[in-house]
Amino acid sequence: MSSGQTPLYWLIEIECYDFQVGAFKADDLKGKALILSNQLWSVIRETRVYSVLIGPGIFKGVATRGNIQIDVLEYLSALMFDPTMLRFDEPLPQVDIVNPEVIDPLSARKQEEIVTLIRSLVMETGNILAADPLATVQTKANVPRTAHYEEIFKRINVSHISGLQRAKFILAGTNSPLYKPFVKYFNNRKFWQKERTKVMATPFNKFSSFVDIDIMSDWMIVEKAGLDSKTGMEAIGEEFERALSIIENQSESFIFEI
Repeated sequence: MSSGQTPLYWLIEIECYDFQVGAFKADDLKGKALILSNQLWSVIRETRVYSVLIGPGIFKGVATRGNIQIDVLEYLSALMFDPTMLRFDEPLPQVDIVNPEVIDPLSARKQEEIVTLIRSLVMETGNILAADPLATVQTKANVPRTAHYEEIFKRINVSHISGLQRAKFILAGTNSPLYKPFVKYFNNRKFWQKERTKVMATPFNKFSSFVDIDIMSDWMIVEKAGLDSKTGMEAIGEEFERALSIIENQSESFIFEI
């Protein structure tokens, strides 16, 4: 784990069945999660190994049971899921970590030079020597005209947009209904009270309180084993606060009004 690690935006499609949303038992829960996590972590407790994104985030979606639909909006401190559920022969819940949109707002604009082969269609008049003539046309009393391809190797400079520009484009567009409440919650400093946030614990089919002992206790973060003896809420809370602190210190890159 690099000490210079900074959070990335993770934008993930989620679809779960038999999910508890407050007092509502949903047959189906669909939506998107947006979460800022330094990396995709692994946590272990006894024989269970799960993947988890840790950091300030939000889930917005719709829970359905029969003909009843309710809108769901939850502010997150972590998203926990079972990576083995991604196998095609396993049932849902499904967290689409295979095709996430991952954005690094701190990545710089860059240029790179590429070499490409350009083929141009050329029409020339007269008796020419063409390596690969396509057609030669000659009418009475006229000079012949030959069509052929001309191949040229050229160096081209390609400019890549910055991570911040990309973040603004993706989050301020179709994902603004997800990003706007996240920004408001952040600016009101409500993430600093992590006990008010939820953990979207898909292996347990519920939004768990951060201080839910049954869900949150005893986990060890695998990537920090040997470096940190903290476990459970203490370990996850420390990583959450670390991510939150980095975002606050560089808020101009992570939090912008749209």
